[in-house]
Amino acid sequence: MLQTKRGKAIWIIVSVVCVVLVLIFGYFYFNYSRDNSEKNSGGQELVNPVKGLSDEEAIVQFNESFVFYLLASIKAYNLHAPPLSSDNPKIGMIVGEDRYNAEVIDGGIRIGRGAIDGGDIIIKTTKEEGVKMLRDRNYISKSFKDGKSEVELVAGKIKLAAKGYIKIYEELS
Repeated sequence: MLQTKRGKAIWIIVSVVCVVLVLIFGYFYFNYSRDNSEKNSGGQELVNPVKGLSDEEAIVQFNESFVFYLLASIKAYNLHAPPLSSDNPKIGMIVGEDRYNAEVIDGGIRIGRGAIDGGDIIIKTTKEEGVKMLRDRNYISKSFKDGKSEVELVAGKIKLAAKGYIKIYEELS
């Protein structure tokens, strides 16, 4: 009689563990395996803010929309809060003398002016480099590889990995 109770208990434990593993796998698959570009742009095509502007005009007009497009170009919308956490990815951006901040919430990128508290990374570039990156997405990685732009890791590597920064960092460096 003791063996059958122990056998039932083991069967129940194994079943519960299997269900939990399936739920965890499903959570990661549905939340992190897809490209959130449609969610980020509201299903509309993103319009490049430098389109129709000379380099000089784009440099003078550089603002939050330029930062948004640049972050969308590096697929920052794929960043996410770590599992079971509400610690959203936060990016500081220094463009010339201007400071911007970005937070990725459920695949959407929110941009603001000023420094960010508790940021994960800081991207530094010039307005000239920013405009070049906006004109040619292939130039983005070149700018970082040539040292004309840089990424400073503020948060620890485990935290950055949990939020999905590894892929972006590898593409930039």
